[in-house]
Amino acid sequence: MNLTYRWIECASWELDFFGLPHRIPWPADVDEEEAKREPFELGSLLKAIELMGPDAGAPWTGFLKAATQFGELTESLEDSEISRARELLVDIERHHPGTSFRIFHEAYVARHEGRLTDAIALYQQAAEKTPSISEIWNNMAMLLAMSERRDEAVSAFRKALENSPQNRTALEGLAQMRELVKLIRDPNDPNSAMFVEIPTFRDMATQQIPTLAENPEHLINFGEELFRAGMIPEVGVMALEKAHELQPDQPRSIVALASAYRLMGELDKARTLITRLTELAPDSTEAFFHLAQICNAMGDSAAERAALQRVLEINPNQQAALGIWFELKPGEHDPAKEQQLLDFSESRNSWMALILASALCRERADFGRAMQLAERACQMAPDSEEALLHFSATIGDARDVTRLARDIKPKVESGKFSKRLDWNYAHVLHQLGLTSDAINALKKAASEENAPDDFKAACSTSIEAWSGILTGSGIPLEVHSSGVLLRDVLLKLEDDDGGVILKAGSQLPEQGVFPWRANGSETSVILQQGQSGGVNPPKILGEFKVRGIQAAPGQPVTIECHLAGLPDGALHFRAAQNGRRLGVGWAPAAEHATV
Repeated sequence: MNLTYRWIECASWELDFFGLPHRIPWPADVDEEEAKREPFELGSLLKAIELMGPDAGAPWTGFLKAATQFGELTESLEDSEISRARELLVDIERHHPGTSFRIFHEAYVARHEGRLTDAIALYQQAAEKTPSISEIWNNMAMLLAMSERRDEAVSAFRKALENSPQNRTALEGLAQMRELVKLIRDPNDPNSAMFVEIPTFRDMATQQIPTLAENPEHLINFGEELFRAGMIPEVGVMALEKAHELQPDQPRSIVALASAYRLMGELDKARTLITRLTELAPDSTEAFFHLAQICNAMGDSAAERAALQRVLEINPNQQAALGIWFELKPGEHDPAKEQQLLDFSESRNSWMALILASALCRERADFGRAMQLAERACQMAPDSEEALLHFSATIGDARDVTRLARDIKPKVESGKFSKRLDWNYAHVLHQLGLTSDAINALKKAASEENAPDDFKAACSTSIEAWSGILTGSGIPLEVHSSGVLLRDVLLKLEDDDGGVILKAGSQLPEQGVFPWRANGSETSVILQQGQSGGVNPPKILGEFKVRGIQAAPGQPVTIECHLAGLPDGALHFRAAQNGRRLGVGWAPAAEHATV
């Protein structure tokens, strides 16, 4: 009798994933070598099971039935149809129970629904069943890292590397967690990166110190960079010590090494160094302020006060020193401290003390008094941008359009100050209801040759919002602290969930575009985060109104909607018709407020 299948031994890890033995049926007309390839040739295995006919018993018959759901499961997950994926997984478990495959995908569903703890537990179950599969460990590690379970995340990434030493996901994950160091050999080739363990990197860095000693400035830069990275601070200190040895009286080398000593807890060394700098540079506010910080860390209040007093003798407008000297805390509004600041300003001719006193008045909503003090600060320091910024803000609080036009506008138009003043001025105009003037101010500032790209982008967003062609949601997105979207953002329809626009797991900022059928000149789009039918109910994000649509009576038209999710949980909505921007607005969905 001619057999149409034969039994072979196969080492593929996917068999463990599917809960199958490694002795498997295989079609007689398919080369056995095909079973060794990745991804595993599942189609040939299923064909062999079918050829077995009534001879196929457990686990093959159950697996064959379960496998009929695999294609649709993949499509459901790719299309974010989580409810359908959940149903398919129930069927798969019924036909072929207890597999890592099912548990792994259950974890994916839980992750998609924002249930991080459940997802981690499921990945852990899958890893216990099949510990040799790197992808399970990687997914678990990423969620552990997001959940601030660092040591467990590192361990999981290490497990992934045990199974696959060159696994890029695990290597990148460990590098981000500063357990490995990523070195780029060719900046133009991302694949040129090599990953080294911390001890190896420590040896490499230590060996560079003698070479860099030929240029002490380079040595300081190297030491500060290593210290900031935090992986081998002790080598950073060695580099800074060498730089100081070469230039014992150079202020930068002293400050760099003293700062490193302070952060390492070697406070006596730090104090000795900075004291030496105060002797070399008795008029350096930087030196005395560093000394104050070190004395504070040592608990020497008297010495800290003496150092701060010297800072303010040299520069009575040093804001940080003033804040510490007068013990100003967030939300401070004590009239007694205001008077102390005013007395200091009078005796020391300090415009910054006036600004701080004005800030206390603003905090207790005494805007008239705040503006008087801010104006005095500007009179004392007419070229100080900090004074102008504070003055413009107090003018906005007091809603004094005349003062804004008389005192701030000429300074903006002079071009002597940074774009911060243009930005502040425009936002005060908007605060005062002068939206057209605010938009023109930002347009002018953004069009100037020296405008930075990030400033131009911020101006564009504000102009769109003030023009009514961009709106935000009054309900923030559920976002992890790392900027990852926790649940899908999708359309809310009358009888069901609509399509997914922003997928869970996306690193924000992320954008999505979708078409919308509208009847008439206005329409409403309701959005939600999270899909129906899950453990956690969906969160309605509100009703986004669109107006100005051009449509003939009774003739539906299609408009294009644009959505952007930001790392801070903000959600921006825009709409357009044939490239023409449409007016938009937002309201809580239950209220159905008009735009």
